[in-house]
Amino acid sequence: MKKRILFSICIILIICIAVTVVFVINCKNSSKVQQTQPSQGFGMFSWDNAAISDDETDNLEKCIGQADVTKIYQHFSDDVLGSEEAKGFLERMKENNIQVYALFGDAEWAYETDAETLIGEIKRVADYNKNNKKCRIVGVMVDVEPYLLDEWSEEGDVRDELMENYLECIKNAYQYAKQNGLEFIVCVPTFYDEACEGVLDSLVENACDGLAVMNYNRSDEYGQIEAEVKLAREQNKEIICIYELQEAGKHDLEDINTYAGEGLEPLWKSAKNLKEQFGYSKLSFSYHYYEPLKDLLAEEDASAKDFML
Repeated sequence: MKKRILFSICIILIICIAVTVVFVINCKNSSKVQQTQPSQGFGMFSWDNAAISDDETDNLEKCIGQADVTKIYQHFSDDVLGSEEAKGFLERMKENNIQVYALFGDAEWAYETDAETLIGEIKRVADYNKNNKKCRIVGVMVDVEPYLLDEWSEEGDVRDELMENYLECIKNAYQYAKQNGLEFIVCVPTFYDEACEGVLDSLVENACDGLAVMNYNRSDEYGQIEAEVKLAREQNKEIICIYELQEAGKHDLEDINTYAGEGLEPLWKSAKNLKEQFGYSKLSFSYHYYEPLKDLLAEEDASAKDFML
């Protein structure tokens, strides 16, 4: 009789231990999932027309949900913007409470002081909005990079003239965008504050509604955008810190320039820290760009499943 009682007690203890172990593992897994969630809405660049197709809807919406995307900077080719496909995409994004901006730019547009080509791109967006008032494109993300041109490397008066032309181009385009009710955000590198300080000051003060800074170096993410945030705060303008997600080796990227090898949790922690350090309500963050973000989320989903097993 005593043996039976002892045996029953042992069985009960084993069951209790097993339940406890399972509970602890589940708690750890739950904690892991909770830790890897962004704490604020992010923007997302998207250069590929494939992102707006019906076939990509499930992948895109899954990505939006997992990465807490609230704004998309989408490139629309000339033949796509007026299509039913683009209209369907914008309708789906509105249903998901996602703001959509048109993304475009070319380094050589910096030569055009009258901003002819850039204004032409903005006009396409304005015309679309006139015909589709229920699902508007909110604004434009302008990615004109004069530092890729030969004149930038020559420095001195040659560079100064290039940047003066660039600034005049952006100013004229900004006025046109304002006249057509479009937000106007300018994408810039982190080095304008040192290489052409006056241009950066004038950009923020007179030529945009906000800056998007390519903060593509994990070594000093605060210091690299400190001047830009200061200027934005002084002018009460939006400022976006962009994180790179492409793999090292592409476009001369090194490991320190991207979060591809780090994962999203360190990126989200960085954003949280920068938000707290700067204490500026108009500072936000964005992923560059959709395809590598989608790949990174898929990899992390697979890792999470392996962890659960």
